[in-house]
Amino acid sequence: MKTATNEAKGLARATTSPADRSRKVQENGGAYISPRELAIRWCCSRSSVDRIAARASLTRLCLGDGANGIIRYVLKEVENYERSRMLGR
Repeated sequence: MKTATNEAKGLARATTSPADRSRKVQENGGAYISPRELAIRWCCSRSSVDRIAARASLTRLCLGDGANGIIRYVLKEVENYERSRMLGR
């Protein structure tokens, strides 16, 4: 018996950019943001995100152990930091 492929079932993986995924998560009420998404949002490198976040004392959520752990930042803290750094107000 032949089974249908994932594409035929409509389950093909969407090819969206990280920026599009980040925007969709935020629109759906996502509470966290990844360093990679911040790098895209701020148009800078991942190492710059790490440095800025450390200096701004942003809370880091660490999921997993060791070098393969996942880091997330609290989105509300990021937004508050961005507001505090706005010029011309």
